[in-house]
Amino acid sequence: MKGGIPGILHAWRVLARYPGFLAVAALNLGLGVAAATGAFALVDSLVLHRPPFPDHARVVLYGEHSPGGPVRYASPMFFDDVGMPAQIESRGIARLPESVNADVAGNVVLASAQRMDAGFLPTLGVSPEAGEGLSGAPDEAVVSHGFWRRMLHADLRAIGTRITVNGRPTVIRGVLSPDYRLFTDVDLFLPLHLAPHAADNAQNMTAVARLRPGVGERAFSDHVHAVAAAHAAALRIGPDRLPFYGATWLDDQVTGLARPTVLLFFSCALAVMAIAGLNLSSLLLIRAVARSHGTALRIALGARGWRPWIPAVGEALLVGILAVAAGLSTGNVVAHVFASLLPAEWLISHDAIAFDWHAWVFGIALALVTLAVAVVGGSVHETSGVLFRERFASGRAFGTKTGRHARRVMNVVQTAIAVMLLAWSIGVITRWWDLEHVPMGFDTAQAQVFEIKADDAQFPTVVDVNALLLEFSGRLLAQRGIRYAGMSNHLPGSGSFVMPFALPDGSTYYAQYGLATPGALQAMGLRLLSGRHFDAGDVGGAGRVAMVNEAYLKTFGSGGVGDEVWPASRLSPNAPLRIVGVVADTRHAGPGRPPEPTVFIPLAQAWESSFDFVRLYMPMYVIVRGPGAEGLSMETASRELHRTAPFVAVAHARSMRDDARQVMAGFRRDAVISAILALFAMFLACIGLYSSESVDVMSRRRDYAVHGALGATPMDLAMIVLARNVAVAMIGTLLGMGCTLLAHRSPLQTMLHIQLEVAVPACVAMLAVAVIASVIPAWRAARIDPLHAIHGA
Repeated sequence: MKGGIPGILHAWRVLARYPGFLAVAALNLGLGVAAATGAFALVDSLVLHRPPFPDHARVVLYGEHSPGGPVRYASPMFFDDVGMPAQIESRGIARLPESVNADVAGNVVLASAQRMDAGFLPTLGVSPEAGEGLSGAPDEAVVSHGFWRRMLHADLRAIGTRITVNGRPTVIRGVLSPDYRLFTDVDLFLPLHLAPHAADNAQNMTAVARLRPGVGERAFSDHVHAVAAAHAAALRIGPDRLPFYGATWLDDQVTGLARPTVLLFFSCALAVMAIAGLNLSSLLLIRAVARSHGTALRIALGARGWRPWIPAVGEALLVGILAVAAGLSTGNVVAHVFASLLPAEWLISHDAIAFDWHAWVFGIALALVTLAVAVVGGSVHETSGVLFRERFASGRAFGTKTGRHARRVMNVVQTAIAVMLLAWSIGVITRWWDLEHVPMGFDTAQAQVFEIKADDAQFPTVVDVNALLLEFSGRLLAQRGIRYAGMSNHLPGSGSFVMPFALPDGSTYYAQYGLATPGALQAMGLRLLSGRHFDAGDVGGAGRVAMVNEAYLKTFGSGGVGDEVWPASRLSPNAPLRIVGVVADTRHAGPGRPPEPTVFIPLAQAWESSFDFVRLYMPMYVIVRGPGAEGLSMETASRELHRTAPFVAVAHARSMRDDARQVMAGFRRDAVISAILALFAMFLACIGLYSSESVDVMSRRRDYAVHGALGATPMDLAMIVLARNVAVAMIGTLLGMGCTLLAHRSPLQTMLHIQLEVAVPACVAMLAVAVIASVIPAWRAARIDPLHAIHGA
């Protein structure tokens, strides 16, 4: 009687005689570990991993958040009104990132910059890795670690030197650490100076505060809300917006965008792991029944306590070692596939999603727990004295009937889980497929987009910018295969900038606002429904014109061409614009949302105040269209631009197809990840049904032989197996669909996108899996020789 290590090694040698069982068990657990660790890597990197700010536990962001998202924004007026209450010890504010032209030793690039006051980074607890932070003086900058390495060759001597930013000499004061990131990647950090009692009420700032020790987020949030209520009239905060004012911990802000989706994926991955655990319990129960004779013999010879468990533990360890080795390797691949689908705004540092030692520890621990539960569930009867009595009193294997019922219950449960995951996946994939076939409303073929920035230092007025863009467009039109060229801050598939316009009843409505040069709307592929496009005659202050889309006509009750558009912003005089053209709607916000009212104004007619505001926060896009558009290289575009403006950069070239495809990125992500998890679940369910029925056939050979001796044909025996497996799958399918329908009626519906129409395909797919899992066991049952089997019994 072997115990301890020798007993475990002996169990390994015994199990090695059954390579099929070993492979199935290891593959089963390995797939569960792969799904769970792949999803855990996302949770660990995006939810559990804390932001790289030393004082993050006391830092809040405050202001207003939209109903659809957790990120809060504030205006300079609101920041000034909140001030420095007793609850906080420091505060800071930063604008949303913008594009700037950066000239580094003659190399002009379009860089991302963020303007912030001197308190913003210190409030976050961020200090430069090298050099010093912003002092508040003008014409200074702190650079990101990536910009320092990429553009300054990681040379510490660059600190104190000058680069040119938007035509202004700028001194580099320091370099930030490589892991700094707040919502997006930024290359340059520039000083921001807000005048006291600023009249700027635009929600385009990020306000942060570090709370004093002992002060909770709720107390400061109540103060922020009270300030908003007290100044609601001056801040133009309506009753519908007031409830969204408050403060939120920095940790929740940073992870808020990713948390719901990532936790949903992780929950589904754990469901896949649960199926693997149920399968493993069934498989180890099979082995326990097969070992019944040996176990009873060991008990008869005096084995007590933990010794009868040694074979079960040894076999489980071997399965676990193989499963963990394969599962962690596959989980690493799964994590990288998942990571490639995530939007950049979800990342909380520059590092990619890490499949590090946390995932390894989680995977090993999860495998050990699953193995322990499976061993207990599959082998608890091996210590029973009943086993000894049953084995030697009747000569039959103990637990065959009990084990058969246990396996069927497990198969029903795992089938139900697999059906739920499959229904969810089909719903998500169907939604993605339907939205992919919703017309975007514009022609995406033969068009390319370049991003530029005509900064206010080199091009201070609208006239200067318009002249630059007209000359640049003319140079692009001279290229082979280019039919249209123009500039706009608004693209039909990306970008968003809204301005208030007056409704007929005197109220205001925020519509999409685009500035455009002649040829821009044609280059974007917008379809003209009535009127005309902008032309070279649309210049100057007299006879201001506009183009609108169909959604504008419906929302504002406009009659179209010849009617008037009334801007309602303080940045533009209260003067009407005459509609000269109407274009078809585009799915600017994505195919899942209705078209938004949009107003286009000729760039040459833009008011200076509104134009300065637009170009501060919005990139400007040069769009070209024609047979040669997608082949126009960024080098060629940059060369032609530098002939006109040598210190302006061209960047981020992409086809209009890519721009439109990016709108569907989130739907594509959900479809791919849900499909991977559903496939894992269905494959594991197939393993469970196959292994359970295989053992059932082997343990009931005598019964099948009796049926054969009484006249049953091989086809009859095969159908018995098939019917039994399909019946189990049907019960699990009905249970799973019942749970799915409950989820469909719950608040989770908005996140899960479960549709009632998926019931039939999910049921059919699960029953098909049951049939496939029954093929080999049914074939074995059909081949049983009645005489041989009865004689052997």
